Amino acid sequence: MKPIPIFLILILLYGNHLNAQANDTEAALYNVGFGAVFSSLGAVINKSPEEPVGKVIKKALWQGALGGYVTFESKRLLREAQRHQKWEYVWGAKLVNAAGTSIKENAALNKDFWEKWHINFGFNRIEFTAQDKFKVRYRLLPVAFIYTADAFFRYDFDFKQSFRTGEFVFSFAGDGNSSHGFVTAGYMALNSNYLNKFSAKDEIFRLTTHEIVHLYQSNDFSIFNTFTYKPMERWSKQQKTVKWINTYLYPEYHYLILRPVYLSEEARAKAYYDNFFEHEAGYYSEGLQ
Repeated sequence: MKPIPIFLILILLYGNHLNAQANDTEAALYNVGFGAVFSSLGAVINKSPEEPVGKVIKKALWQGALGGYVTFESKRLLREAQRHQKWEYVWGAKLVNAAGTSIKENAALNKDFWEKWHINFGFNRIEFTAQDKFKVRYRLLPVAFIYTADAFFRYDFDFKQSFRTGEFVFSFAGDGNSSHGFVTAGYMALNSNYLNKFSAKDEIFRLTTHEIVHLYQSNDFSIFNTFTYKPMERWSKQQKTVKWINTYLYPEYHYLILRPVYLSEEARAKAYYDNFFEHEAGYYSEGLQ
């Protein structure tokens, strides 16, 4: 399948001011629609030649929509984490998000939604196969690994916050011109000087949940990695090196789409929250309307 239709749909999704998500209904529709559309595209790419296209799309649509709704609920749990100021909610959100992402990926691979599950911890991807015999498989996320390894030389690793969230968290002593926090492949970094100004937990939870939503947005886009499944499988049979990569690594091709889309949003935004990605993160962490 040519990549042009994918980018046409991306334009439709992001070109119509989706940052106008004003309530949970609109937020849920975005997540459900994203899961349904791109799971269906992936399923068509990954179907066997003899399978009817209509049947494949019908199955992927409802499974992708289900995964999208579960993803939406994971983001809502982050809002509850901030409201109740309990880190247990953050861990709950992580588990729910992993389930939603797994369902969408199964749908895009033209599999039953319950066949494979996975959860990411920084640059570590742990996969669970539920079909036939239960198996556990480890795969390294190479892009996240490189970025995280670099972070250990640049910033201070925050073990306490990492344990609280289930994410790799670093801290940096930023000045008045520095960002309050940011996310990149595999980890988040929080401005310790900014957070030290607040005695209450409110800002710590707000900033942390805001950045975790950005990590979940990356998980949303990971569905595009499934589009390479068939060519990688064919190539693995021909090249031992590719087979090794396919066995032990999980290349994050989705950043080739996520990053340009984020930059395009940033370029057109007239204000900080005009950027869809920032608006969504703010919606769940700050209750933007």
